[in-house]
Amino acid sequence: MKAPHQYQRYIAAGGLALLVALAAVIGIVDSTTSFRVCFGALLFMICVCQLKVAADLYKHRNNLLLQLFQPGSLSLFVAAGAIASIASLLFAFSEYDATCALRQPIILTSITFMGNILIGRTWRIGSIISSTTTFASSSDEIDTLGMARLKVMNVLSTLSQVGRYYVGSCGREKIGRNSGIRRAIAFADSIFVVVVLLIPQLLLQIVNLSVPGVRMGSVEILEGVGVGHYTCESRAGPYVLIVGIVLAAMPFGISLLINVKSKGVPEKFRELDDIVASMTSSFWMLLATLPTVGMIGQTQPNARAYLLAASVLSFVLPLSYNIAQLKLQNVTSTGLARGNTNSKQGSSIQRQTKRTLSDLSSSQGQTKRTSLILKAAEETAVMGNMFGTMGFTSKALAMNQDILTLFKAEGDDFSWEAGFTLSEIYSLGPKSLEVVVKTLVGSAKLWHKIFLSNPVNEGANRMFVKCCTDALDIFEIAPAKKQLSDRSVIFPGYCFMNVIAKMMTYTPPNNMSREEFEKTLAENFVKETHYQQYHQCRALAFQADVMKRFGKYEDALSVIDEMKSIYDPQLHSRVLVKEYVTDQCSDLVAASTFWLHHFGRNDEALRLCDQVVETMLPEIESTELLTKLTILTPICRTLTNQTQTSAAKKALELYRTHVSDPVALAGGKAHPVLGMRVPIMIILKCYSSGGEAYDDLSTDVAYMLNRKDLSYPVFFETGALTRFDAAWSTICAEACLCLAKITGFNSHDESSALIKEGLKCLEESANTLEKEDGTIVNSMAHSYHSHTLSELENLSAPV
Repeated sequence: MKAPHQYQRYIAAGGLALLVALAAVIGIVDSTTSFRVCFGALLFMICVCQLKVAADLYKHRNNLLLQLFQPGSLSLFVAAGAIASIASLLFAFSEYDATCALRQPIILTSITFMGNILIGRTWRIGSIISSTTTFASSSDEIDTLGMARLKVMNVLSTLSQVGRYYVGSCGREKIGRNSGIRRAIAFADSIFVVVVLLIPQLLLQIVNLSVPGVRMGSVEILEGVGVGHYTCESRAGPYVLIVGIVLAAMPFGISLLINVKSKGVPEKFRELDDIVASMTSSFWMLLATLPTVGMIGQTQPNARAYLLAASVLSFVLPLSYNIAQLKLQNVTSTGLARGNTNSKQGSSIQRQTKRTLSDLSSSQGQTKRTSLILKAAEETAVMGNMFGTMGFTSKALAMNQDILTLFKAEGDDFSWEAGFTLSEIYSLGPKSLEVVVKTLVGSAKLWHKIFLSNPVNEGANRMFVKCCTDALDIFEIAPAKKQLSDRSVIFPGYCFMNVIAKMMTYTPPNNMSREEFEKTLAENFVKETHYQQYHQCRALAFQADVMKRFGKYEDALSVIDEMKSIYDPQLHSRVLVKEYVTDQCSDLVAASTFWLHHFGRNDEALRLCDQVVETMLPEIESTELLTKLTILTPICRTLTNQTQTSAAKKALELYRTHVSDPVALAGGKAHPVLGMRVPIMIILKCYSSGGEAYDDLSTDVAYMLNRKDLSYPVFFETGALTRFDAAWSTICAEACLCLAKITGFNSHDESSALIKEGLKCLEESANTLEKEDGTIVNSMAHSYHSHTLSELENLSAPV
């Protein structure tokens, strides 16, 4: 049975008194054996206490608050300190070569590991927070210290990426693929960084142990007849020890650097003060112990061992207490460790916050209350985004719900179904409006993530649409909107709604038709982005996309012309990718090349193809293969439809250079959508060959005939339709058609099989392109389908 909290203090005090008593006994014992027994008992008790903390951290690892401080890493941190503590006992056994050889590697490696854990934890938290701090300004210039911190963080991120690339996907399956602007940073990533940083110390200590001339050994020093004592020395002198100490100290210096205060990061997630406090107490202790060790020399081995052990403990114990023990005490003392379910923990935090605000409202002014609400919302948002980035989606949603509750009327909790009342919306100030809108859009993305992991979850499907539309509605009607000079807070909501509209089935609010709703969204987005160039470009791309989606291609082309008058690829492309994940402007310009060709404006289409290839394609990172696929597919379709074979050859070379070959090099690490490239490459090879057989023709024929054995993602069909104005199955049918034309001269059986497969593909696309009432979903895609069907039927007709 667990002791009540008040008795735990007495138990701790009793344990401390026992440690002091043991230390006193050590000071008065005469014999070496008695000293070692008492000294060993003292270090053993300290080690047990540290291991108890490590075990408790692991025990409470599912606690809502403690998870944000990475209890797994903290547990390893304290355990490493425990190893260093108990290894200090080796200082008392200088007469053995083994103890002399082992004490330096064990202690220095353990301390280095502790420092590396600090770096790994801070990097993981910092990487998450730096991209999820939602309410801080990012416009300030970075000073020299901040730039140094940023460089260190980037180096650590690179190490982690190397680990993911070469070591594998350890720890990622639970989180899943993350194709957004932030990737999930798993516990395994931070541990990989820790281990890599430990390598220099490990190599040094391996050399220290394995090279006889470097290894420390026991040396007897005689002071008279029958009088002497043992000490540990190395023939290499103190140089290896000095290098080891420097390597052990460096991680703590780095951890101080990357814990430097950065704007927008809550205090509770920075450990700068804790590390400084630990270093300060260690400094004063070392100031007393190390000079004393030097003064007594080798004449008092027991005192020397005690002082050296005290030096190690002075470094280890303050860190263990300030970094780990205090966090554990905070969790257990607030009672949050009891009950590890999300709802219980979330409710506890929510009640605590609301109670504070309730007390404040009766004693402080509204301005002060609003300020504290925003501060509470900021810290909770960081915690929620950390949960989301670490893969705990439901916990991130619980945090977001707590944030939204802060802006409800007193006594009310936020409900995803009910949302906010009009009076609550009207009461929002400008900053509160930003927080509410940003939280709702973030919640929509979290609900969408839940839906993608379980597509039969209709509740999640409905909820992510509702959260997004609620954010847009609140921003539209809130009076505080007029006080916002920067309205970019709502832009991600428009973009996410566009993704939903393109890829999902949803019910628009207020009984609006989809076309009317999406048209209004696009108009509002354009209106909100006036005088903000790259945002304006993105809004116009959104508007053109909506027009295209409802078959108004000429109107879409007019909007794209307006967008091109503003859009500068060199200036805007990378900024758009950073802000919106993709550059939809270049996507739409590339897509419009095929629209122009389709409507008979072929010269314009070819000029635009050259413009995209020369000015927009170079701005795309070499690793962004999916973006290159999206941009080059409509361009290559336009080029292959030209009468000259040279145009098809140009298309093939473009596609092979920028898409096909890089995907082949990436292997299994390539995005699944890049599987679309194979039938497209087959079409390009057939056109560029002028209807003649080419080298790997048989391989391509086998690929298309065995297509039924391949597992294509279900979103290929609709994804190709929204991006390329062609159903995926129609593209496959054209690949079969092209191959059938070439093989028909040599193998009637192969040609017949390809025609049959192509017609089967067109049956799939017919279902995609026509609704049950006969309505055509996409006129351009339907025209492509009809043309391919006509050619296949003509090819299959008996001569």
